[in-house]
Amino acid sequence: MKKLSNKMIVGLMLIVVLGLLSAGCGAVVTPPPTPPGPSPATLTVYSQDWWCYGYVWVNGASTGQWIDFNGAVTVTGLSAGTTAFVQIVDNAGFFSHQEIIVLNPGNNIVTFTYW
Repeated sequence: MKKLSNKMIVGLMLIVVLGLLSAGCGAVVTPPPTPPGPSPATLTVYSQDWWCYGYVWVNGASTGQWIDFNGAVTVTGLSAGTTAFVQIVDNAGFFSHQEIIVLNPGNNIVTFTYW
C-alpha cells in the first residue's frame, strides 16, 4: 500500500471541511404566511319612492353618484366585514335616514323607501 503524503492528507481534509461548510445544517427559512387581505364588497343602493333621490353618501362622504326614483347606484371599493352607513342627500342638502349594513363579501343591497 502506498503511503499518503502530507499534502494529500491536508487536501482531503480541506475538501471534507469545505464540503461540510457548503452543505450547511441550518433550517430552510420560509417567510411566514401573509394573512389574507379584506375581501372586496360592493353596495347597490336602490330608490323605491318618488321622494328618495339625491347623492348617495356612504360613511359620511359623498360617492358622487346621483340616484333617482326607481334608480340604482353601485358603490365599489368597500371591504367586507365593515359597517356602512348609507344616506341619500338631495340637492337642497336634506339628508335621508341612515341605513346601516355590515358588508358581506360580494354585492350587498340597500333599498330606500319613503315609508
